[in-house]
Amino acid sequence: MTADIKKVVVLMSGGVDSSIAAHLLKSQNYKVYGLHFKTVNDILFSLYPEKQNVCPSSSDTTDAIKVAERLKLDDFHIVDIKEEFKDKIIKYFIETYKSGKTPNPCILCNRYFKFGKAIEISKKIGADYISSGHYIIREYSRNYRTEVLKKGVDNYKDQSYFLSYIKKDIISYLLFPLGKMYKSEIREMAHNLGLSVADKKDSQELCFISDNDYRRFLRENGINVQEGKVLDLEGNEIGVHDGYINYTIGQRSGIKYYKSPQIKLHVYKIIPEKNILVMAPTEKLYSKELIATKVNFLIDFKTIDGLCRVRKKSEEKPATVTKIADDVIKVNFKEPIFAVTPGQFATIYDEDGVILASGIITD
Repeated sequence: MTADIKKVVVLMSGGVDSSIAAHLLKSQNYKVYGLHFKTVNDILFSLYPEKQNVCPSSSDTTDAIKVAERLKLDDFHIVDIKEEFKDKIIKYFIETYKSGKTPNPCILCNRYFKFGKAIEISKKIGADYISSGHYIIREYSRNYRTEVLKKGVDNYKDQSYFLSYIKKDIISYLLFPLGKMYKSEIREMAHNLGLSVADKKDSQELCFISDNDYRRFLRENGINVQEGKVLDLEGNEIGVHDGYINYTIGQRSGIKYYKSPQIKLHVYKIIPEKNILVMAPTEKLYSKELIATKVNFLIDFKTIDGLCRVRKKSEEKPATVTKIADDVIKVNFKEPIFAVTPGQFATIYDEDGVILASGIITD
């Protein structure tokens, strides 16, 4: 008697990675259901043409459909989540910028939709697993005695930081076929399969800002700040800026000084209610600690030595991490770290790349 065929929902973006993930699962005799989310109206891409590839544009939807047909998937669904996405992600993005902080909407999208809403859908259709084309590994850890998420083997493509905020209780339902593969292998496989997306560029920008013009988007959503004062640490006015929403902690460019400073100055503090930027020398931007709240614990701990990443493109730095409340951690770095930015996520790893926790930086 043959075992029951397992069903898996694959998040199909229309890109090469999710396409190969679906192919690999199909070849492993899973019953594969493609799922494609529509987060914004297609007309957006006509009003504001893409400068770089953005997912999911109307062409991505077409590509996802073509791939599903080419791979002969068992089913394919397009799901409209525009209103929910606006409420959960776009409003968060706008309000975070308005408060003078720097948001990371992709991390929340993964929590609430790609690995939130999709779980709901998978249960409704009786699927056993959910999968995607992310470069991340799910495996059983003898050390922690549970299923864990850890960094993919392709360091350049690793997406563990972006999936660090998904809920712990869904990890056992996840499959990541690309976690132990390299991008070059994926491209080659797509060519061998004759997929139209084999050479398609990776998506680069936010799906709801197709032209990547954040200023235009924020203006159209009610944040139209004017020029403001630039102060030094002593409170002296040293220049002007063109609106606090256009800056983030550590930034140097875009400041009009009354006279050229003798040293490098960076944005040290943003005071949104006064539309003021405070500038400081480079050495003042280094911190030895941070506080993160609304922490998502994938591994429970009280105090642990690990590695902390404070933004998507930064390196992990050695730190001691202490749980100081149910959803709050304090991170003490072994060496000072540059430009800790409120609003971004601090993700904690162990030395093997296992994600331990992730929270929103507040201080």
